[in-house]
Amino acid sequence: MSAIKSAATVFTNARLIDGLTDQPVNGVSILVQGERIDDVKQGDISAGKDVTVVDLSGKTVVPGLIDTHIHTVMMDSECFPLFLAAGVTTARDVGGRLDLVLQNREDLNSGKKLGPRLFVCGPLLDGPGASFESPGFTIMLDRVPSVEAVPGKIGELLAAGVDGIKCYFTMTPEIVRSVIKYVDKRVPVTGHLGYCSSMDAIEAGIDGLEHVWISPYNDICALNMRFGNDASMMNPAFWAKTMEGWEQADLQGERMRKWVAAMVDKQVHMGTTLDLLWTAKAGVEGALKDPDRKLIPPMALERQSHMKKRLGDRPDWDIHPGFYETGAGSLALEKHQEVTRQLHEAGGRVVGGTDCGALAYPPPGFALLREIELLAEAIGNMDAIRAVTSMAAKYLRADQDVGIIAPGRYADFLVLNGDPLKDVTELRTLETTYRGGKAYDPRALIAAAPQHQPDGH
Repeated sequence: MSAIKSAATVFTNARLIDGLTDQPVNGVSILVQGERIDDVKQGDISAGKDVTVVDLSGKTVVPGLIDTHIHTVMMDSECFPLFLAAGVTTARDVGGRLDLVLQNREDLNSGKKLGPRLFVCGPLLDGPGASFESPGFTIMLDRVPSVEAVPGKIGELLAAGVDGIKCYFTMTPEIVRSVIKYVDKRVPVTGHLGYCSSMDAIEAGIDGLEHVWISPYNDICALNMRFGNDASMMNPAFWAKTMEGWEQADLQGERMRKWVAAMVDKQVHMGTTLDLLWTAKAGVEGALKDPDRKLIPPMALERQSHMKKRLGDRPDWDIHPGFYETGAGSLALEKHQEVTRQLHEAGGRVVGGTDCGALAYPPPGFALLREIELLAEAIGNMDAIRAVTSMAAKYLRADQDVGIIAPGRYADFLVLNGDPLKDVTELRTLETTYRGGKAYDPRALIAAAPQHQPDGH
């Protein structure tokens, strides 16, 4: 243990879930000096007279949560503190205009703006076609129209210092393979894939896939339910077809077995985003009564208001997904959870993410709590927590800094009054969020955030 300095704090008597081990440990002391953890051990850590001692008797400590799939350019910066209010101390932006996401990373990581540590991928990289043309969403999008364009575009992003690369829906197999080869593992490459099959990308050496719903769809579902290379995610028929395809999918069949085996063999991370169908789990009434609903960012509400003109005056206008009905998809969600369970049990890498920003509801930070609940149903409480702590940190190649409560890591951890291993919803008993050793009161952060009054409330 290092010599204790005057700026040190010792947290004592904690029940620790460190993000790695299978069981919690009682009676743990954690020494924090500055931004980082200096020592963790069961029992006492000797503290001098200038050391602050915080007694955590009766409390549970878990690592700060990591959301691997957000879009900061689609939300107001005044909403960034909501991540900390929900216990999310690190996030990865997987799609936004390069200059904007780099500025958000600088502002958040320097402390100029309050919120999570941020990793960025730069823009969503489509192929020759554009996945969407709506001005409200094109701020996330760029293109790599050909194999010949790969060195210029990917070289530009790597030179700018992005933390990852994300291949998007209309990128063809040839371009995806060229991107992966050009990056050559310098940063993780992930994909929200459509025109390129996930099996092609796995074989080429991709590091991650995004969205259980979409990226592996053509590889798992029945051949007659596949979408083609003329599919558009802006067409409601795409969502109806894929939802039906999942409902009919044979998850005991050979196609599923081959996909799982490939994911495990190559150790590709699956960013699940199960929360895309959270309203199917909650039901319409449950979603309408959800107190988190008031935290939907103003930018998202503005986009939803345009959709309201198309949908008509209805009480769920602010939470409506847009291309499928609020509350639809419960059987498809069960299938997504079953895919997640099978992959996890086979030794695959499951990580949690939410798509918040691009998706209005659930709102920033609190979307990950919904994701964890759905993950826990599939893989158990402890592994759901690891999916958004240590496993997510490995995906970001940041496990020497975040995702684990251990010496040398940032002092990013949560103090809970409840036990998330008994019930993961007890992550909502969050008393204090620590980011870099600084304490934040979730209630104060929520009170200071923009809020709206949903219709009928």
